[in-house]
Amino acid sequence: MSKHSVIIVGAGPVGLTAAKILSQEGISVTVFEKSPTPSKEWRASTFHAGTLELLESTGLVEEMLQLGIVEDKVQYRDRTTGTFATFDFSLIKEETKYPYRLQLPQSTYVKVLNERLKDCANVDIHYSTEVVDIQQNEQDVTVKVQTPQGIETFSADYLLGADGARSTIRKLLDLSFEGYTLEQRFLLVGTPVAFSDYLPDITKVNYISDPEQFLFILKVPEAWRLLYPVPASVSDEVALDDENIQRTLQGALKTTDSFPIIERMIYRVHQRVAEKFYKGRAILLGDAAHINSPMGGLGLNNGIHDAVDLSRRLIRIFEGNSDVEGELDKYSNVRRKVAIDYVKQITERNTNVLTERDPERRVQLQQEYAEQANDPEAARAWILRSTMIASVREQGIGEPPTAV
Repeated sequence: MSKHSVIIVGAGPVGLTAAKILSQEGISVTVFEKSPTPSKEWRASTFHAGTLELLESTGLVEEMLQLGIVEDKVQYRDRTTGTFATFDFSLIKEETKYPYRLQLPQSTYVKVLNERLKDCANVDIHYSTEVVDIQQNEQDVTVKVQTPQGIETFSADYLLGADGARSTIRKLLDLSFEGYTLEQRFLLVGTPVAFSDYLPDITKVNYISDPEQFLFILKVPEAWRLLYPVPASVSDEVALDDENIQRTLQGALKTTDSFPIIERMIYRVHQRVAEKFYKGRAILLGDAAHINSPMGGLGLNNGIHDAVDLSRRLIRIFEGNSDVEGELDKYSNVRRKVAIDYVKQITERNTNVLTERDPERRVQLQQEYAEQANDPEAARAWILRSTMIASVREQGIGEPPTAV
């Protein structure tokens, strides 16, 4: 066993990515997940070029590409007038090996990680195990966990809180979660029926603008997915009703056909960032540290970037080659900056172009997107930013505290 150890709370894509990277360096990792099994919910389903580049060292990318769908265009449409902007990712083919979006549900990614980690001697994953308390000092951090057998206690050098938007770890650390929650909720539905049969010119990634009900259409291996807003006045039960879902699908695809529904999930949309990403030896990452609108497919990717950044820092700390406070300060500062200055800005701009009610402002926003898409240099800059390549290049990933 390694003399260095890390506890990770949360066996989702972010926590398991950190477990994979740390374990590759011989660090002992214990993962606690309160759910009884790995989540089978598809949830997020986009992996960007910047993320695929960072995951190369894990050896996961080849398998992910085999399991997912590649799409090299993102389309913006008006529900009434049709396409107003198409961004062609071939513009960045000289910049990256991955000039596209990879469409792959996060549940598939988690399954792949679980398969890779289950035989690792220095990784121990505990399901049906919930953290109920944290104590820490200058040498280590201790957690009490509720297991099916009762309360148990574990200690490690560091604790990573990757336990989602309702993070128990963030609450136990008493760190505020600043931002706002949208009044409306989003409803995500999936069907195996091909939307391209009804809208022949759509790509596999489409943002459809409409002041009353915008749409986000996305293809994953298992299905076509449709995301749309639910007004605050409509209850979850009414929104999830089969008849209402069918009505929305029929309106979106201009048909009277009925569709088999294989996925339905309603959730609130937040834009929030923790005041700080660590306290002592306990560190937040992923949705525990920041959550955002799904308009851009950036939340999962940003969380994986957190995992890579933090893992590189912990490896240096364990090697004795770096200052702990300096590393964690830089992690917190850089990852907060990316969450606010990149992810928040991109998702809010995407949301604005889809939902703007003022007719003049609506046309102006659409024209701005069209001009960007039609100008190769402007489009290239937009793609580099939306694929998170720009944030990695400009802010770095896991750079030492003294790095400029």
